[in-house]
Amino acid sequence: MPPPTETEALLVDIGLLAEIAAGDRAAFRQLYARYRAPLFSFALRFLGDRGAAEEVLQDAFVKIWRHASAFDPRKSRPFTWAVTILRRTCIDHQRKHRRAPLTTPLSDDDPDAALSTAESARPAAEARENAVRVRRALAGMPAPQRDVLELALFTGLTHAEIAQRLAQPVGSVKTWIRRGLFALRAALNDLMP
Repeated sequence: MPPPTETEALLVDIGLLAEIAAGDRAAFRQLYARYRAPLFSFALRFLGDRGAAEEVLQDAFVKIWRHASAFDPRKSRPFTWAVTILRRTCIDHQRKHRRAPLTTPLSDDDPDAALSTAESARPAAEARENAVRVRRALAGMPAPQRDVLELALFTGLTHAEIAQRLAQPVGSVKTWIRRGLFALRAALNDLMP
């Protein structure tokens, strides 16, 4: 069976969000399975910390569950909507933890740390793999689209701030971000094993 076209995938995602809005847990699990890897890669790159990325990803999916009824397919695509929720959640996390004290590293002779490291090796490897996929997808984009998308996703700048920094109209910046997100999603889907 050939992979679904972009339009078919879009319709599936819109349908899943409608079912989630009605409280369908199976639809939520399906959307989670579709979006988890690219959203985790995004959060990991944005925050630079695996634990924080996992925490923020879970918070974002809770928000998706709670606010699925607010999704409007006339305003955005489901994946773009999910990325927006995740990005805002990442920014909130950074603001909340900006003043948090730094933790002290664990000593090498701590047996719990060794056990924890062994248990997290596979998810950490998957996260690195996903980050590589995101970097490859970004590298394949035209420079203006890639630059605007990176600024939007990883700096926390608003559209107006990006437009000012790049001396471009806000409308152009928004268009480049939207097109970049579509291209990123398509590239990530192509790179998935």
